[in-house]
Amino acid sequence: MNLSSVRHWSTRGMLTLGAVVLMVAASPGAEEAGGASEVVIAGMIASLDDEVFAVREQARKDLLKIGAPAVPSLLKATRSESPERRIRAAKLVAAIRFQTISVEFEAMGKKPDDELDVEHAMWVIALLLDPDLEEKSVTESLDRMAAAVRKKLGPKDDPKSMPPAEVMAALTGVLKDEIGLQGDEVTYVNPENSSIHRVIARKKGLPILLSEIAVAVARRLDLPVVGLPIPGRYMIKYDGARAPIGEDRADIIVNPYEGWRVTTPAELARAVLGFDPRTDLLASPPRATISRMLRNMHSHALLQRKAELAGSILHCLELLVPDGELLLQ
Repeated sequence: MNLSSVRHWSTRGMLTLGAVVLMVAASPGAEEAGGASEVVIAGMIASLDDEVFAVREQARKDLLKIGAPAVPSLLKATRSESPERRIRAAKLVAAIRFQTISVEFEAMGKKPDDELDVEHAMWVIALLLDPDLEEKSVTESLDRMAAAVRKKLGPKDDPKSMPPAEVMAALTGVLKDEIGLQGDEVTYVNPENSSIHRVIARKKGLPILLSEIAVAVARRLDLPVVGLPIPGRYMIKYDGARAPIGEDRADIIVNPYEGWRVTTPAELARAVLGFDPRTDLLASPPRATISRMLRNMHSHALLQRKAELAGSILHCLELLVPDGELLLQ
């Protein structure tokens, strides 16, 4: 995506969010709202179709301040007999949910790179498609995958002390054969391929999502597996420099998108345009990894003419990378 495209969507994409983003921007934050009972919330919702604009507007602002605790009641209001109340409640639900996502990315944007958690960021990205998704549902899925790998390795030493080739065969075997994760070659540009929740559910996704699922599972086993920013095909490797003493210390590079097969730098040099082993075989930094996931999702949302989703994603990118450094990479 060139700079003019970024600027175009920075303006036009955000405008497509309409009242949703305007409400988020106007909100001082849920933390200032304090507690609010269901009765108080119900009263505010009842005021959403008041004849007096000032009353409606104040109710909107107050509900936005309350934030997530108001969502259950607002969802009920989206089925109200009052058209105005239904519409305003729906807009508030969208605004509150997007506010939650924005707060997460704003916090990430302020953190140094080494404090960013890619797994947590994948859950936040998934909220763009499934705003009610609980983080524990993602972590529990990854926990089960790690347990399956541990079971496959058998009751031996800790995985981190075992031969690299053996643990990588177990890791990729579980993810490929038992879980069934594979590259989505048919609907590659589907934004769902950038959501960890939907990738796990559909059992197919983009190279970077498959790879970072493997990294998250490996981390639970204390294995030195990292993501590699290969151009056009994000991959993983077992970092041979951190192999157990006495074991082969060569890297083991795996291409999850193409059947979880082992590959080599020589093969990559022949097959990947622009491949540079000096940079592409180093672990992808967290911010660059998260940014790449968002840029993929943004590009695919545009291709599918989902302008509102594309605008939301671009807003998250701008919060994650305030200086825009990674927007064009």
